[in-house]
Amino acid sequence: MKILRNARNAGRNVWRGVQARYWRRPAYTSSAAPILVGGCGRSGTTLMRVILDTHPHICCGPESRLFQPRVPSPPKLARRFCLPEAAVGELFATSGSQAEFIDRFFAIYCESRKKPRWAEKTPRNVLYLDYIFEHFPKARFVHMIRDGRDTICSLRTHPRHKVVDGKLVKLNTWHPIEPCLERWLNDVRAGLAFRGDPRYTEIRYEALVANPRETLAPLFDFLGEPFDQRVLEYHREQGQSRDATLFPQNPEATKPMSAKSVARWQRDLTADELALVKREAGPLLKELGYTSDDQW
Repeated sequence: MKILRNARNAGRNVWRGVQARYWRRPAYTSSAAPILVGGCGRSGTTLMRVILDTHPHICCGPESRLFQPRVPSPPKLARRFCLPEAAVGELFATSGSQAEFIDRFFAIYCESRKKPRWAEKTPRNVLYLDYIFEHFPKARFVHMIRDGRDTICSLRTHPRHKVVDGKLVKLNTWHPIEPCLERWLNDVRAGLAFRGDPRYTEIRYEALVANPRETLAPLFDFLGEPFDQRVLEYHREQGQSRDATLFPQNPEATKPMSAKSVARWQRDLTADELALVKREAGPLLKELGYTSDDQW
């Protein structure tokens, strides 16, 4: 199995492709100080989203995917964020670059939510950090990291729901383990390449669900925001930003925090699958402190 070894260069190559296809113009630099959340999918990014969205100074809506090469259409964005379609369409038509559109789009979203600062959660943000920091130099990036063995178990059953007539309907997804493993390795390494950048921080999923206050207090200090007790009760929040049909793959994120999914790999992975994970991901799991040579 081929594993991408140089994730930072891969992220740059992805963005070169974006520049060749999207809204080419001189560099656009935002003066905003957004919060971006990313990491391998199924690592707690949605949980972090609703926590941030609970803070009185921060709005963090459903995934926008606006930092990816193919941005969603204005009508889709408008529906997802409960914004006037005409207003979003006008922004799209009059913005000279993708970064300018992102900046203006989230400005009107902040206005609609009556909050001063925006955050955006899309797992694959982790692949576009060069672009994010170039165009949003005051941004802060939160890299969610979870034990790769648990992440793989969750990825292979993703997506778990679809929306039919406004309701969540369960699916029976089952992917091969190899692409799930490759994604975890690539996405995590893409983020780790930015260790040392003062705008980058890491949050471990396991620490968050086990000790939320102790994990979140220093995070908000890093973000330059006061810690607010309400973020620990994020599940009590109501409103459009908590409509599970807008993020159907993880409706549990609107419920109280739980550690029940920690170490699920012990019951979900077969011996052969565990051997594959050890061979391909053992060094990175060990580097991250999730295992040692005698912990398999």
